[in-house]
This record gives sequence, structure tokens and C-alpha cells, in this order.
Amino acid sequence: MHERTRRAVARLLFVLCCAMPTLVTMFVVMVTFTPWFGTYRRERLERELSQRLGLLVEIGKVEYPAPATVRLTNVRLLEPETKAKVADVYLVTWVTTDDKTAVRLSQPELQSSMLPFAWRAIHERFLCQPDLTAVPVRMAADDLTIHSRTGSTTLRDVDTWLRPVESGVEAMIQCVPADRSDSAAVHISVVRNRADALPSTDWTMNTGDVPLNCSAIADYFPSMKKLGPDATFQGTMRWRLHDNRWSIDLGSSLFANVDLGELTQGMSHRLTGNSSIRLERCQIEPGQELDVSGTLTGGAGFVSQSLLTALRRELQFEINPAIEADIRDVAYESLAVRFDFFGSGMTLVGICNKQRGFERLPQDIVFASNGVPLLASGPTQQSWVGLVRSMWAERTEALPVSTQTAWLFEFLPPPQSNGSEIHGAGSLPPRITASDDYQGTPAIKQP
Repeated sequence: MHERTRRAVARLLFVLCCAMPTLVTMFVVMVTFTPWFGTYRRERLERELSQRLGLLVEIGKVEYPAPATVRLTNVRLLEPETKAKVADVYLVTWVTTDDKTAVRLSQPELQSSMLPFAWRAIHERFLCQPDLTAVPVRMAADDLTIHSRTGSTTLRDVDTWLRPVESGVEAMIQCVPADRSDSAAVHISVVRNRADALPSTDWTMNTGDVPLNCSAIADYFPSMKKLGPDATFQGTMRWRLHDNRWSIDLGSSLFANVDLGELTQGMSHRLTGNSSIRLERCQIEPGQELDVSGTLTGGAGFVSQSLLTALRRELQFEINPAIEADIRDVAYESLAVRFDFFGSGMTLVGICNKQRGFERLPQDIVFASNGVPLLASGPTQQSWVGLVRSMWAERTEALPVSTQTAWLFEFLPPPQSNGSEIHGAGSLPPRITASDDYQGTPAIKQP
């Protein structure tokens, strides 16, 4: 080969194998550092996450500190239709390897009223997708805060382990309330079972000796708001979702610091004081028979005379004659009643004599003050309709339907009615009759 030819080949190889790759690399590096490319990469990631989560995702900054690591700053999750804020996360670090995924969240914040959207993103868009749960996932969060209109709750040392199993996927979560000085944790397990024809989700929370503030989820469950801002939950809660139906089990749980004034707000009577509700058995499933039993105990407070009169009228309770004529609110020192709801039946029994300092009281006492009984429970077995009617001042034959009683109709089955109680044993009189025997003013005729 001629020397001039060899030089030409060498120059060509230098250009193709050295100069061109160097120039391309420099061009790619320069492009990746331009603002418009960073915006393009951030917007593309926002679209991908929005489609996957079903929420509108906004990201302040995207960084790739390592080949398998993604760092997101100022992440915001919004409800797609109203643009309401669901969650904020200051920093998200995502590390992906061949056999596992690790995620770390720094200072995440959730809105209690938007928890349904957060749960939908976790459950339907993640747990129910086998391709997304094929590898183990480890997630940790620092200072998870849940905001609500009645208060905020912060959880520290939040750790989550998710691993696929033969019949589905299971997740284990543990966290510690920020106001706890010890390391006693709340344990939560979520199991997605795909073994049956219709998959189901089982959710279990065990607080152990750690009381949780109910106000954190008051915007999600409006019934929690009626317990008062200082109410706490302690015990075990089991929740099952199967075929668009749900059931809940609150057996062996305790609701403490319940504000009776908030609980009875909107009713026709007054009842104040703090109480505790201990549930020994609690099975709730819409459309099925209610199965709940437990005790309601409280300290000092006031009860209106109208409530005492209504309980006597509807539930055959007995009022102390010494206070019967008093129209003012009655002060009490002890409130204790055992309740048992099963189907349409109800049992209410006063147990003030089992409270400390009131052992000398007779049996069946519901309210007591200064060692004197104020109200005693009536017959053992009754219908829950009487309890609902007693919450209204005026006696009506029909059960009142309002925003205060609507939730009862969802969980409590209607009592069996006796047709003989209406117009004797006969049928109802017709409301439309023939006009052959019409009597009265002249009938209107067409001209």
C-alpha cells in the first residue's frame, strides 16, 4: 500500500473512531446540561408517573446521581380533576437493582381529606398490578405527617417491606408516633390474595400499647370527627375488601377521650363529658347483621332532663324521682353502660356498680352522682329503634331519617314489623275511592 494511502486510511480511522465519538460525547454532555433538556426529562417523568398513579404529579427537580439512582425534589401529588393537593414530598430517592427496589421519602405530608386518592394509587395502581410487585420493595420515610382540619399527626421511623408471595403480595409497615419517647411501634400488614377467582385485600393494624389520634383521619372518616379532637384509638383493626364489598372487625379495641358533647352534637338533647368505648366484639359489614358489644364508661358531666325522659319513654328506663321534676341539666359523676347489638336486637345494661368508688350502687344503674342513682336501665332485650327515637324530643311513630341517622340504616337491619299493629289485623284503607257516593262541594266540570 502506498504511503499516501496509508496516511489517508489512518486519518479516516482517527476521524471515525476518535474524533467523531469525542464530538458526539461532548455534544450529548452539553445537551444534557441545557435547561430545556432538563425540562423535557422532568415533564416526561411526570407524565409516566401520572399515568401509573392516576394522580397529577409535579416534580421540582430531577437528578441522576448514579446509573441506577433517581432523585426527585419537591414532589407534589394532585387530584386530576380539582387539582386539590393529595401529598407533598420534599425529597424522593429511588434506587433500582435487578432483584429489589429501594425508595426513601424525606418529609412526606398527606392530606387527610385526600386519603381515598392516596389509597387508590397504592392499592389499585400498585398492589393490584402483578408486574409492579414482581420484585421486593423496601420503602422508608422520615417524619410522615397527616394533616386534617382538626389536627395533625406525625409518624417517625416509617419502614415498609413489600415482597411477592406464591398467591399474591404482602406488605409490612411499622411506624412510631413522633410524640412517643420510646420506640413502641404500630404494625400494619396488607395482603393482596390472588389465589381465589376474585382477588381480595386484607388490611390489619395493631397498635399494641400505642394510642393513635383519631383526628388524623377525621377528614377521611367523618364519623371520627364526632369522637372529638382528643379521641384516640388503641387495639386491633381488621379490614377486608373483596368483590367491591368491605367488612371491618374492631374487636378488642378501645376508643378513649371521646367527647360526648361532640358525639351527640346535632341531636335534640345535651350530654357532656369524656368517655371511653371499649369494643369486645365488633363485626360490621354493610347489608349484613350488625354484631357489636362492649362498654361505654365516663366521668363527670351533664345530661339534659329531656334525654332522661326520652330514655324512660322509649326504653323504659327508670329515673330517680328526686330529679324527675327538675328541668335543668343534671350533673353526674359516673356513666357506665354495657351494650350489645345483634341484628335488630339491642341490650343496654347499666354497670355503674362495677366502677371504682361506686361499688355500693344497685345493679343496672346508668348514671350516678354522689353515690345516688340517677337513671337505671330497663328491660334487657329491645330494638335499636327505641335508642334512635330517644335522641329526638318529639315522639313519632316513624323512625326519623336525617344526616344524624343515615349511617344507622347502612349498618343496622330494620326491625321486623308486626302487621297486626296497624289498623288491627285488617288491611289499610284505600286512599283513592270511587266518586259515586261523592258528597261535598259541586264537582269541577269541563266547560
